[in-house]
Amino acid sequence: MNGPDKLLSTPIEAAPVPEVRNHTPFPSQYFQMMDAADEVFHVMVTRITYDLEALDDEGFPALAAVQDELVEVDEFYDADNISSVVQESDFAPFKPKCDVLLVNASAHAPPNGGGKRKPMPRFPAGLRIDTADGRQIVQKLVTVTGPRTLGRGLMGGYSLSEPEPVLAVPIRYEHAYGGTNQWWKGWPARIEDDQRMEIDLHEAHNPIGCGLIEPNWQKKTGLSQFPAPQIEIFEKPFTSAHAETAARNAGNPDADAPYPAVGFGAIGRWWQPRRALAGSYDEVWKATRWPRLPDDFDFAYWNCAPDDQQIDYPQGGELVKLVNLVAPEQAADGSLAFRLPRNELKLLLHLDAGIPLFKEMNVDTLIIDVETMKLTMVARCTVAAASGIEVLELGTWDVAAARARNATTLAEQQKARDAASVAAPEEAING
Repeated sequence: MNGPDKLLSTPIEAAPVPEVRNHTPFPSQYFQMMDAADEVFHVMVTRITYDLEALDDEGFPALAAVQDELVEVDEFYDADNISSVVQESDFAPFKPKCDVLLVNASAHAPPNGGGKRKPMPRFPAGLRIDTADGRQIVQKLVTVTGPRTLGRGLMGGYSLSEPEPVLAVPIRYEHAYGGTNQWWKGWPARIEDDQRMEIDLHEAHNPIGCGLIEPNWQKKTGLSQFPAPQIEIFEKPFTSAHAETAARNAGNPDADAPYPAVGFGAIGRWWQPRRALAGSYDEVWKATRWPRLPDDFDFAYWNCAPDDQQIDYPQGGELVKLVNLVAPEQAADGSLAFRLPRNELKLLLHLDAGIPLFKEMNVDTLIIDVETMKLTMVARCTVAAASGIEVLELGTWDVAAARARNATTLAEQQKARDAASVAAPEEAING
């Protein structure tokens, strides 16, 4: 033997790889995936970066001078998997909706009538998206508060302190409702590799948040004050009653969250309700499906935005507005408005049968980086491998003009064939 043995064999066969031609300046990548019915499909993904500080008279941003590369792995603000996600890998095979995400965002206290900003204990912030003709697609309002604590007394019961005045609050899930309660002998010193976790409770919808205080865990820690959530649904504040419900439900994996994890960023892959969309990886799956997807896999799993920030694929011209989400040095009133660029990217598919076809690239991810003032659009297209693709080209084409040229070419070919069919009998007679 001249190399290592394969540890696990797989019955999955890849489809023939087509020739790929990228006629654009945008970072792009081809790959393959298999669906839950075991059908292989081709995927093409492209990332386009725009400059939100360079808007034209209609509010459309210009292309950025530097185009960001595709994101190959999930990026986090701090430690991987235990802090909020900045952005996920671009190599999702298919998203049935378009994710709208804000990254590096903070809510900023609004200016007063004189244009000055002062620290406030709570204030609103929001995102709105309208169609090009003015119909509302998304309207999401949140309330943020300054730092506050959630306490539990010796006799039980929870109390919520008044928030401190602040100028800004980072929009990260660490400041939203959720949390993890863990305890081991020697806590809070680092747990040893062979040590057993005596308490290990997680809020399934946001394990990195705050507000979950299970009574036994609280007693073990010896603490009485804990950080409280600072990001709330607008006009539906988090209260001590929500903390009471969370404490009662702690440890019940089927319990609904007493309060939602509020934010504008990506939901963790392993958080509910997203995790349930990944399907069932049980003994039946091991015996009958591995390494394929489970029968109950839902491709909506690949959408990472909160449900109220998942929209139909945008067509361009949609108006996006941010309120109290832009730093004062970038916008004095804390707001930003711009229109989504029109996506003109298409795939030109050359089939084994010799027929060329166009297919649209769908914009399925919009990332608004409020810190760098960049808009990222990720476009994706899928094609069944069974269709037999020899060449796959990415570019911008005038489809109507191309179809007209094809029609002219076909007409000329037909005319030549008709002429040939007329000429053949005459030659036979004359011959």
